[in-house]
Amino acid sequence: MDNDLLDILENFDTLLDTEDPPEFLLDLAAREFLQIFALRAVHVLFPCDPLVPYLVTRTWLSESPDPVVSGDNDIFRVSEPVAALLRQLLSSRGVMHLGADSPAAPDLEAALGSSALMAAVLPTRYDRPRLLLLEKRDQEDAWSSRETRLLLYLARRLTQRYDARLLQETVRRDIAKRQKVDAKLELSEERFRSIFRHSSISLWLGDFSQLMNLFSQLREQGVAELSDYFRRNPDFIDQALTAIRILDVNQSTLDLFEAATMEELVGRIRGIMTRSTREALRAAFSALFAGSRHFSVEAQCSTLSGRSINTIINIDALSGPDSHMALVSITDISLQKEIEQRYLDSTQQYRSLMETAQDAIIIADAETGLVTEANRKASKLLGREVQDLVGMHLHELHPPEDRHLYQDLYSNGRGFSEVLGKHELFLQSADGSRIPVEISASTTAVGSRRMVQVVYHDIRRRLLMEERRRLLATAVEQAAESVIITDVDGRIEYVNPAFEQRTGYTMEELVGKNPRILNAGMREKYYYKMMWDEISSGSTWQGRFINRRKDGTILEEEATITPVKDCNGRIHHFVAVKRDITEQVVQEHQVRQAQKMQAIGTLAGGIAHDFNNILTAIMGFAELSLMRAVDDPLLRANLEEIVKGADRAGKLIEQILTFSRQTEKTVSSLQLSLIVKEVLKLLRASLPANIEIITDIASSAYVRVDPTQMHQVIMNLCTNAYQAIKGVRGIIRVGLHNVTLGPREGVSIGNLSQGNYVCLQVEDNGHGIAPEFMDRIFEPYFTTKKKDEGTGLGLSVVHGIVNDHGGAVTVTSTPGKGSCFSVYLPEVEKSDVQIPCQVRGVPDGEGRVILVDDERQIVDYEVQVLEKAGYVVTSFTSSVAALEKIKEDIHAFDLLVTDMAMPEMTGLQLIEEVRALRPGMPVLLCTGYSEHVTAKSSKEMGIDGYLAKPFTAEQFGLEVKRVIEEAGQEA
Repeated sequence: MDNDLLDILENFDTLLDTEDPPEFLLDLAAREFLQIFALRAVHVLFPCDPLVPYLVTRTWLSESPDPVVSGDNDIFRVSEPVAALLRQLLSSRGVMHLGADSPAAPDLEAALGSSALMAAVLPTRYDRPRLLLLEKRDQEDAWSSRETRLLLYLARRLTQRYDARLLQETVRRDIAKRQKVDAKLELSEERFRSIFRHSSISLWLGDFSQLMNLFSQLREQGVAELSDYFRRNPDFIDQALTAIRILDVNQSTLDLFEAATMEELVGRIRGIMTRSTREALRAAFSALFAGSRHFSVEAQCSTLSGRSINTIINIDALSGPDSHMALVSITDISLQKEIEQRYLDSTQQYRSLMETAQDAIIIADAETGLVTEANRKASKLLGREVQDLVGMHLHELHPPEDRHLYQDLYSNGRGFSEVLGKHELFLQSADGSRIPVEISASTTAVGSRRMVQVVYHDIRRRLLMEERRRLLATAVEQAAESVIITDVDGRIEYVNPAFEQRTGYTMEELVGKNPRILNAGMREKYYYKMMWDEISSGSTWQGRFINRRKDGTILEEEATITPVKDCNGRIHHFVAVKRDITEQVVQEHQVRQAQKMQAIGTLAGGIAHDFNNILTAIMGFAELSLMRAVDDPLLRANLEEIVKGADRAGKLIEQILTFSRQTEKTVSSLQLSLIVKEVLKLLRASLPANIEIITDIASSAYVRVDPTQMHQVIMNLCTNAYQAIKGVRGIIRVGLHNVTLGPREGVSIGNLSQGNYVCLQVEDNGHGIAPEFMDRIFEPYFTTKKKDEGTGLGLSVVHGIVNDHGGAVTVTSTPGKGSCFSVYLPEVEKSDVQIPCQVRGVPDGEGRVILVDDERQIVDYEVQVLEKAGYVVTSFTSSVAALEKIKEDIHAFDLLVTDMAMPEMTGLQLIEEVRALRPGMPVLLCTGYSEHVTAKSSKEMGIDGYLAKPFTAEQFGLEVKRVIEEAGQEA
């Protein structure tokens, strides 16, 4: 090297100080190296990477004065010695003299023609390193240390300048082409990012060179099938995975495996592998070992968090310079798998739904109409097995006479089509019966075929329910009870004909109105509020209404109101069913009145016997004393008052028994008008001048009554009318006329049968009767008069007598205007029966009388009366003792006088015992009261005489005389 070192360096720097592209710098430097170091050739190998299988070589030769490049882009295979050399150079970053003893000498000799080389690495910053090899002309010429240091310096200067020019050139090209290629560069970069970085598929770029070296070693060892080797060496999978160097992954990979960075993913690579993944990689490595450039397999992986994912792994080995690399794509098919599973589940669910459907479902070819599928419900409905239905034509499922309707419904000229809406037709079962069904159909495309799904809904039950609803509607329409339906606000929406007939209103008049238009105003407001609160709470209410018909008459009803609820439990209507109980209420009142009378009668019967016995004693002894008080006027007057008081008490008992219908009456057919006129004649004489009696006697019909009791009825009614207008100018109207009652009128008046009646009416213009007293006026002892102005028995007696004669009494009254009492008595034909005349007087008599009464006072009284009349009397207070006396001599007495109610033995039992001893023995029965024996029934029993206590001495003497005389005549 003759040139001065500084000149060399200066010239080299000047040479490199050029604006030529970086590639030309290598050419200029190589030519300069040829001269500086007197070289035969300069070789540049690219890239200087021990992992690549091949290197590209460029050579500059100095065989001519103007050196040229030869061997450009020759391929130099990297052997293991060469790779070791490259690793050593890269590690030292210095220069190295290579000789024949170098391990890489054979390969270098074979590729470059020489092995005596000086090697230096050009480690550029912006490109992969290059290997610089210098070959002297004379291979025996050794490299001095000065040349070695100079080469190292020049190589570094070349590298620096190359990097600078590469950067400058890049900037220059970018500046020069930026406006032209910005769009293409941006698109290219976007595509690159889309392909790798931002691909939705997980992409991995890996260096498989070490794995290929492993495969080469296995081949050298004689391994032909990697799959067999894996079975013998299961741990080889880990060695193979370690040989793969992951160069890059895209964001989708990090997202898929839930990793933050590539380093985290690579460091935990075994964490994403499952047994399925390892099996898939074994298969992939086996394919690559066999020479395949592409492999795809489905495997299950795991994310770093442990979530399992289904994937398809594709491995593609690159070609060319990057043949040592592979692109791995991992596609997440978890959603696809889920969709497939859902499809399978959906298919299963469809089959399950079809088989468990409550309707018959048949699927047929829309073009041919042939059945391809049917569910179990269709089989059951049609009475055919599913396999028998398959292949049948849809027309065959219908009765022959209806098939034209079916064809018109479904056919559109191109086969069967969808049916809009639902239509009712008939199916025909296997046994020939017709089945009403509701049909709907829809079509769908399955591949190239059009299929029709026909749903048959069995409507037999619905038709039955509709028939029942029609029956219910008819029943409501024809029901005798009133039915009314309102909305939740009480507005009427429906009433049935019975309601219209009962109230007089039509449905048109009522719809939209509130039921309160019927209210008669006879109930308190709180009554309706309680009803409304109850039904609004969802409960059923029962009660009674007092309403007013359209014509103003009162209508009393028994009602049941029920809320009607929807499926959510909300009330949307109210239904009221009402029964007319107007007549029932009247009858209930009449029954209650009769029960009251019966109770009073029971009470009267209980006290009548004892009370009459007492009155008999009082009246009898007073009369006996009166007979002896001829010379003492004061004593006589006192005794007469006692007799009058006892007589009034006896009549009071009689009245009590009269209204309770427990007294005897003597009935005959007579004209009621005669009794009315007789009573009115008596009344006119006793009434004051300010009372006017107006008569309207328009009936001469006959009734069968007791004249005395009927006289009392008329007198009581007129007296009641007089007392109602007492003190003012008043009018009493008395009317008598004939009426004919129908069934309904008779029941409403007093449970009378239909027929002809005589109606007696007594009307006054007095103060009237308050409404609250109307239900009690016929009760015994009930009176609105002042004390000592009435007993409260007058109207009770009227009620008892009239009812006892098969009639009825009613009253109407308006407070302040007066009252009207109406008496209805059945009309009868004229009869010849006459009322017997009573003979009065106390005759003397004779005979032997045995007298029995458990009351000593009665016995003493009767003994005095009979002995005074001339009879021989034997008396007893014990019926048993009297019987023993009679047994002593059964013919010793002409008459037996006995009381009815006695201890030990009743009067009837005594009579029965005596007549067993002496048939035809004359008997006189005296009783204070007995529900078993009356004057009429005593005759039917064969008893000769009957006296009801209290009786006077005169009555007693007459009856004893009559019985003894009639017995003597019969003898």
